[in-house]
Amino acid sequence: MARFSYQDADNYGNSGSSNFFQLQKDGEKARVRFMYRTADDIEGVSVHEVQIGGKKRYVNCIREYNDPIDKCPFCQANSKIIAKVFVPLYNVDTGEVLVWERGKKFFPQLTELCSRTPNLVSQVFEITRHGDKNDTNTTYSPWPLGSPDNTRLEDLPEPVDIYAKGIVLNKTPEDMDYYSRYHEFPDRPQQAAPQQDSQQYTRRTPSRGDVFN
Repeated sequence: MARFSYQDADNYGNSGSSNFFQLQKDGEKARVRFMYRTADDIEGVSVHEVQIGGKKRYVNCIREYNDPIDKCPFCQANSKIIAKVFVPLYNVDTGEVLVWERGKKFFPQLTELCSRTPNLVSQVFEITRHGDKNDTNTTYSPWPLGSPDNTRLEDLPEPVDIYAKGIVLNKTPEDMDYYSRYHEFPDRPQQAAPQQDSQQYTRRTPSRGDVFN
């Protein structure tokens, strides 16, 4: 498994679905609830980026930052590790449960929000985009609206399962080796959410011809 808490964020790399939260234009706003209680609920995911059918996809890294590099075939073949946090949001105006894809640098902002509001989900925020489309310097400012209320996580729909929705793909070591050779994954069902311990297997040694993008 390559999920991690906010305390471990520094140990990992930097950073079109309808399930995604997006603000497209400069000044665009949305009212949301962050679906966290405390900073302990914040969970990052370390991923590898691959190309499948001409589209960028994320594959869950199957090793922890302090595991041997050969535990993950993609790491062993020098595929970059990217730290992501897929923030679960509840859109107050539409009633949708969404995922906001953020990089490692967003962790401090999230933890600061948690420190200011003991039960973060109880506070409605207005998120504003600052930057035009495709502007790499775009920033977002969450601003609290009113006072916290009695809303609990249990009062809202279930968060989006990033694995069940295929936002992050779970692949076996054998699948990763297959991708290294053929630039695609074998045709079989998506794996369930990763477990802590990965099963041992006979590994093929990656070669210089292995390709990830």
